[in-house]
Amino acid sequence: MKRISLLAIFWCVSCALSGQKPSDSAQVPTQRIGPEVVWSPSAQILSAIRGKCITGNPGNLNDCFLSEMRAAGASPQAMAFAKAHSDKGLIFVRAFRKVGVVDIAYVEYPFRANELEGVLLVNGDPSIIDVDSQKFVKRENFSTNPTYATQANKHPQISIWPGDRYHTDKPIVKNLGSGQQSFAVDYILRNGCHACAKIGTVSLIFTFDQQGRFGGTQAGQAVSPGE
Repeated sequence: MKRISLLAIFWCVSCALSGQKPSDSAQVPTQRIGPEVVWSPSAQILSAIRGKCITGNPGNLNDCFLSEMRAAGASPQAMAFAKAHSDKGLIFVRAFRKVGVVDIAYVEYPFRANELEGVLLVNGDPSIIDVDSQKFVKRENFSTNPTYATQANKHPQISIWPGDRYHTDKPIVKNLGSGQQSFAVDYILRNGCHACAKIGTVSLIFTFDQQGRFGGTQAGQAVSPGE
């Protein structure tokens, strides 16, 4: 009994020194995103859900869409992802691509007018990176590319828009020998507005170390029309 008591005291003291209670467990890491979050409704089902929620419950699209997702057979994981990100606009994962420590989730925004598809780099640090976030899609991130710089001088109203976010063979992923990963994400260059003439494409390289920590971006290849 003395031995047990001494062990209990030692355990409590150790926990106190480490800032933990005896009943505390190790910190639970952020849950990884995998194929179980995917929900792939047919075009007909998705169109019917859009129509029902827009005409029948326009004041609360989130609740309506999530309810219809559940009724259409979305998994608990797919529902949880949609709920967790509903503050950024309705979104669901339509496809998942396992490529290493950091993976790719292909998402859809069912009520957007344009750019319905998106690409998220997931399971790294930070846990989710939206490649079309405004902090990435800005001119200074591409200014070091000579082709982009030339186009920007010729077209003062140059604008940057998402490239192909639908096909699951993009972005191009490289697993480097050191364990690092790079993702080459394409963007479209236009002479101003969303409907304006396309004047080229440009890529941004997202890099991660072997632990999945985000290392930043650098300008990649830029292509002018006709090249």
